Amino acid sequence: MSIILSVLLAFTQLSVEQPGAVVRVVPVTDGTPSKTGQNQPGLDTDGGFTWNLQATLPNVVLIDLSFADDSVGYACAELGIIYKTTNSGATWNRIMDLGFPYYWYGVSAVSRDRVIVSGFNNTEGTGIYRWTTDGGSSWDSITTLDTANWLSRVHFADSLHGIISAGWNGGVWRTENGGRNPSDWSYVQVDTSRGWFEGNFCYRADGRCWLTGISFCGSTDHGATWNVQHSADPVFDGGVWFTDTLHGWTGGGQISAPVKGWVHRTTDGGATWSGRLIETPEPIRAVLFLNDTLGFAVGGNHYTSVGAIYSTTDGGDSWRLDVNTGSEMKGMDYQLVGDSIDLWCVGFDNSFTGCIYKTRIAATGTGISEWGVESGRLGKPASAGPTILTEASSVKRLASSVILDAMGRRVLNPTPGVYFVRERPQAASLKPHTVRKVIITRQGGQ
Repeated sequence: MSIILSVLLAFTQLSVEQPGAVVRVVPVTDGTPSKTGQNQPGLDTDGGFTWNLQATLPNVVLIDLSFADDSVGYACAELGIIYKTTNSGATWNRIMDLGFPYYWYGVSAVSRDRVIVSGFNNTEGTGIYRWTTDGGSSWDSITTLDTANWLSRVHFADSLHGIISAGWNGGVWRTENGGRNPSDWSYVQVDTSRGWFEGNFCYRADGRCWLTGISFCGSTDHGATWNVQHSADPVFDGGVWFTDTLHGWTGGGQISAPVKGWVHRTTDGGATWSGRLIETPEPIRAVLFLNDTLGFAVGGNHYTSVGAIYSTTDGGDSWRLDVNTGSEMKGMDYQLVGDSIDLWCVGFDNSFTGCIYKTRIAATGTGISEWGVESGRLGKPASAGPTILTEASSVKRLASSVILDAMGRRVLNPTPGVYFVRERPQAASLKPHTVRKVIITRQGGQ
């Protein structure tokens, strides 16, 4: 076996070669129009990921999106608008159009058919939600959950456990039995100072949840109780993501002069945070990491026509400007797709035209196959997919294999994340050089 350094699409990677098999990870384009990064001080603009502009939607202020699997996804917008795709975002169809005073600020696809949207009635000042159980063909009546506060993002960790952020009041609504009826939800005042929350929040199937804004807040019991501390940034935070119990990132930014954004990182569960890893000319409104090294930060300000998608392959030490969108990017989601990972991002510009971007992080090679029967996407229904291993069991299980990370680099001591594993020929039950995808979590699924 030899390890070679290759450059593809101006993107430096490590490729691992064996006779008859090569595995590497590359940005993939489907040939549709894309926008590439432009030079900005302090950014590495050499390479990065190719983001395809899948949709441009006039008079649509897109806020959030959620994919149930690699094909079916939903995007929500102001004025009671919902879009749906059944072909991985190649086309989007409007399935709800209520108009004023309804505003949808969160969507969670619990399955292909079971979807919840959350937001507010702008006339009454109330927080509302709405369910569909048939993929949007029909919808339950609009339900008022909070009579005093608007609602924003919503996430379900599994089919029963869900959280809706009452972001402007520093609280959440939570359910442990599916949340179909108002009586299924209970309110928790997370931040007693009633500081607001902003950006995306992270909610895992193990019950851990993180919210950011004026304060940084974490829960280990599906949002029943919370630990509240000062925001990672001295100003405030906006958007948060954790890949395990230790490694997390939060974004933020301001729209008052000077307009700018930032990202911070923790490696000890939020006990301490780094300084600003990057300062951008637009507020960062959402962050999402696929493992401890590969992540994305998105944001913008439609008032000043700035917006961008950034990526990092070293945990945030350095960043690439992937796309200068000129739009305020608000929400992201991802799905494992065979031997690849698809990501989508939504936003809108100063003419209130919505946009949807997509990129694919693909492992290309010979003998790629999946291993196991569980879904690697925390909080998504079980389906055919990669093996999920604990950090402890992976040491023995993968001892005779070559492990590659999501960027195609060989890993000797894998931390929790998504990996591609090449079985050595002595694995009697497998063909030589078979490559399989695995997900490693911490002991006990943490």
